[in-house]
Amino acid sequence: MKKIFILTVLVILITCSFNFITFAEDTEEQPLVSTVFFETDIREALNELAMQTGVNIIYDDTVYGTVTLDLVDVPLEQALDMILISGGYTYQKIDDYYLVGFPDADSPTFQHLTETKTIELNYISASLAQELLPNYYTQFTRISGERDNLLTITAPKGIIESYKTDLKKIDNPEKQILIEVLVTEVSTEVLKESGSELLQLFTGEGNTDLDYYDYLAENDEDFFVGLIDDALTLAAESSHSKLLTVLKALEEEEQAEITANPRIRVTDRETAELFVGEERTIILEPGEEDPTLETVDVGIALEVTPEILSKDELRLQFTPDISHFTHESRDQLKVKKSELDTSVYAKEGETLNLASMTLDEDVRHGTQIPLLGDIPLLRWFFSGRTERKGERELMIFITPRIVEGGEDAVGK
Repeated sequence: MKKIFILTVLVILITCSFNFITFAEDTEEQPLVSTVFFETDIREALNELAMQTGVNIIYDDTVYGTVTLDLVDVPLEQALDMILISGGYTYQKIDDYYLVGFPDADSPTFQHLTETKTIELNYISASLAQELLPNYYTQFTRISGERDNLLTITAPKGIIESYKTDLKKIDNPEKQILIEVLVTEVSTEVLKESGSELLQLFTGEGNTDLDYYDYLAENDEDFFVGLIDDALTLAAESSHSKLLTVLKALEEEEQAEITANPRIRVTDRETAELFVGEERTIILEPGEEDPTLETVDVGIALEVTPEILSKDELRLQFTPDISHFTHESRDQLKVKKSELDTSVYAKEGETLNLASMTLDEDVRHGTQIPLLGDIPLLRWFFSGRTERKGERELMIFITPRIVEGGEDAVGK
C-alpha cells in the first residue's frame, strides 16, 4: 500500500514538473509587457510594445484610434489582442516581426494578414452554410462553382478558427422520421363488440361528445372504439408492434387481414409518398373511334410531411386517399374513394389511426375431414361450407419514429 502511495506521488510530481516546464517555455517565447496607456494613440501603443520587447511591430495606414490599458507582465500577443480588438484590427507574425492592419480585401496588406483554408462540408451545402452563419463571414468566404459542399475562407487565423467552430454547430446530419404504416381490414362486428380481445376495446357508440384521447389518458387504455360524429373511429395509443400482434391474432381467427405493413424514411419537413394497391386497365370503345386504354390505380395512396417539434413530439401533415372497386365489367370500373387532408400532433413512437373506410365482406369458407372429405358422394357427409356476409373496416395505422440522419441512422 505504501509503495502504491509513493508511486502516485511521484507521478503527480512529474506531471506538475512537465506542466511547469511547458508553461515556462511558452512564457519564454512570449516577451512580457508592463505599461500603462491612457487614451493613447494605438500606433504609439504599438511602438511602446516594440520598444519594451525588442520585437519589430509594423502597422499599415488603416490603424488608428486610442486605447486605455494597464498591463502588468502580459505576454506580447495577449497585449496585441487587447490593444487591437476594439478597432477590429488583427496581426500576423511573419518570421521575427508582427504585421498589424485591418482585414479588408482592398487593403494591400490583406494577403499578408490572412490565411486561406478550404473546408469540405459533410451534411449541408456551402450555400446553406452561408445563409445560416452571420453575414460577417461572407466577405471572407467563397463557394466552389463545381462542388456545393466545398467553400474557401481567406481570413486572419482567429476568424478562421471562429468560423470552423460556428460551422461545426450547423454541419450536422438532418434528423429523419421513419414512418411505419399498417394497412388492415378488421371486421366491423369485432370492432363494435364490447369486451372483445382487441386489448379491452371501449365501446362508445352514439357518444358524439367524447374526447377519446382524454379517455385514453385518464383510463390508461390502449384503444378507443366508437362513433365520433357518426363515423366509426378506432384510436390507438400503443406501440406498433403491440397492435401488429393483436391484429395477427385476429387474422388467424379470420376477423382481420393485414394487407400491407411498409416502412418509409423521410427527412424532417420533407414529403414522402406511398402507394399500396393495384393497377387495372380497361379497354374503352366510344362509338366508332379506336379503342383506348384507361388505367386506374386503386388502394392506399398516402402523402405525409412530418415536422419534428421537440425530441419526442412531431406534427404530421397527412393526405391519405383510400379507394377500392365496387363494380367491374369489360368496359367499366366503379371505384369508391375516401380522401382526407389533416394535420395531427403525435408523440414519437405513438401509433395513430389515420383513416378508415367501410367495405362489404363476402366470405366463403369450406371445411372437411381429412381423407373422408375427398371420397366421392360420401364427402358431402364429411365436409361443410360456410358463407358469411358482413362489413369490414379498411384502416390505416401510422407510427412515426425519429431517427438520426446519415446512412447508418437508427431509431431512438
